[in-house]
Amino acid sequence: MKVVSVHKFGLENPLVIEDLPESKAQSGQVLVRVRAAGVNPLEISIRSGGHPRSMQMQVPFVCGSDIAGEVESVGAGVKRIAPGDRVWGRSLTGGYAEKGVLLEVATGRLPDSLSFEEGACLPIPLLTAWNALVIKAGAGPGETVLVQGGAGGVGHMAIQLARHMGCRVLATASSNEKAEFCREAGAEEVIIYRESNVPDRVKEMTAGRGADVVVETAASENLVGDLELLALNGRIVVVGGGTGKGTDVTISLRPAMSRDAKIMGISSANMAPLIPRALLQLSSLLERGDIQPHIGHELPLDQANESHELVLSGKFLGKVVLKV
Repeated sequence: MKVVSVHKFGLENPLVIEDLPESKAQSGQVLVRVRAAGVNPLEISIRSGGHPRSMQMQVPFVCGSDIAGEVESVGAGVKRIAPGDRVWGRSLTGGYAEKGVLLEVATGRLPDSLSFEEGACLPIPLLTAWNALVIKAGAGPGETVLVQGGAGGVGHMAIQLARHMGCRVLATASSNEKAEFCREAGAEEVIIYRESNVPDRVKEMTAGRGADVVVETAASENLVGDLELLALNGRIVVVGGGTGKGTDVTISLRPAMSRDAKIMGISSANMAPLIPRALLQLSSLLERGDIQPHIGHELPLDQANESHELVLSGKFLGKVVLKV
């Protein structure tokens, strides 16, 4: 099968297209004929060698994780999923490949209303948004949620999910085009952060109260300001430091203490035990069309290097997807 592999850490070292033996489904697993793979900042960070998970990877390895496609075969004990089913999930054997292996308990059914390319937009972005809003922040109806970087993959999912949870949703974006994209997803107000002071604008929009929850995708740049715009007993969920950004941040304890604030981090590496519950809660939203992925760019599998450059540039809306 054709795959795209990392042979040497460092973004200056190109991804390698090669042929590997076909994956097999073991007990409790399903083998998927991959039709599309999602491109995420996570795998770019791992490829760079600077992510903690890079130390756990032995080169060469197949890049990526997020896939959507058709089930080709199932392993022993699999009962919920059958050959021919349309599915999405995080591949145990790497995402940028013609075949991928999913755990049955972590395999989502892809509604007929969604294409495989749209399904590939779901695994990391939607599960991360759900983890941030439901598990970590415990966001509830009537609360104000600020999504930092609302036009990105996680941000776009977080806006839609928070809106369906009954929250008032604010978002930030870098341009008018991205701001309109956030509004279409369900954001009530969008702040163009290059033109405005975000904490001041959030306070204006909330009559001085602040945001109850912040879903933070670029903490290296925003965390200090997040503490200034937070409401009493507010929660900040750090989803990422920012694509291509560092991870060191210096904050003052005073605003955190005066607001009884909570700052929580999440990692997709710790998500596995939560995925079955997430799939149960998210499946109905997907079936009803309440969650709509957006594909910013589609590229063929052999342009994986170009897909990483595009994600790092930030010049897209929603998600970048590889067609397999």
